[in-house]
Amino acid sequence: MRTLLAIALAALCGAAPAVELMLPGEGATVPLLGEGQKAFFDLPDAERLAKAGDAAWRAELLALGWEPRPVVFVWSGINSRKERLRFRIWREDDGACVCDTNFVFLTTGRFERDNFRVGCGYRWEVDVEGKGSASATFRTADRPPRLLRIPGVPNARDLGGWRAAGGRRVRQGLLYRSANLCENANECPGGPPRPRLDAAGVHFVTNALGVRTELDLRAPEACAGLDGSPLGPSVRRVEISSGCYGQMDEPWAKEACRKCLETIADAESLPLLIHCSSGQDRTGTLAFLVNGLLGVAPEDLVRDWEASALWKDERDWFNRNNTYAALLAVMDRYPGETLNERIEAYVLSTGFPADGVARLRSLLLE
Repeated sequence: MRTLLAIALAALCGAAPAVELMLPGEGATVPLLGEGQKAFFDLPDAERLAKAGDAAWRAELLALGWEPRPVVFVWSGINSRKERLRFRIWREDDGACVCDTNFVFLTTGRFERDNFRVGCGYRWEVDVEGKGSASATFRTADRPPRLLRIPGVPNARDLGGWRAAGGRRVRQGLLYRSANLCENANECPGGPPRPRLDAAGVHFVTNALGVRTELDLRAPEACAGLDGSPLGPSVRRVEISSGCYGQMDEPWAKEACRKCLETIADAESLPLLIHCSSGQDRTGTLAFLVNGLLGVAPEDLVRDWEASALWKDERDWFNRNNTYAALLAVMDRYPGETLNERIEAYVLSTGFPADGVARLRSLLLE
């Protein structure tokens, strides 16, 4: 409406509007995955499984990268050499402002922004000081996973965005996963573990992502010397040494799983970031269990797990034919006609209660 009004006023005055929004166009749907990334996730399951240990294919995946495709914003119509300009983006579902930036630009503006939610509507606005504004809406493609760019921390993504049982979606912005936030202690002899995040990265994770809890799944020796969370005093650090894959039937691993789920099921802990060292094995196992409880389809559970192959080439280890197969073998020991039912039976066997499962679903499903 504001854009139409600006055009109408400009027409009455015999002049073109001061700002013209070019990309993304009104009502456009924009992708958050690169074409190669999308092709990887869209590949039939049997083909991905057959290629899991192929060196050349895994190298191709690494070349695609693990970060999201940014949305490109372009506008024009400013006639003077320099203009003071305010650029803003809002989410339409809750009205949250996700970007509010001031610029001094030449006559054509271009800006890139990423870390948008999948399948979500947005409105963007360019406001030129003293010359009016223009706004338009766009929507992001409904295509998980929601990959994240966190400066300094690789293999990051949102557990949300996937469709679950009954067509409901796993909520975005509540559970994140990544590689570790600081180096392992044995990589930093003579001093505390080195953080991966600079001040800007900490601000992004604690403000833009809103993380309140860091759930570190590493062994105690990897965390030696840590004093609080690398994200600062506003974030509660929870350290639970966890298992993965074929270990998940061991009593210690089941106890750790229960403790992790209790932490996640506490609404005061959310938003929460889960990590281990690489963010693929222990983190991937816990993400598999959480999204499996929420009713995410088996083919999407494996897609989320496989996304770590976009970052790290460990084809002899991080391979569906051994590690993921071992995790499925553990789940197959529990009753249920579907994988999701077997995951729930496994989780209940850890001592995590049925009302805890219901609480997780209430918190984490739209």
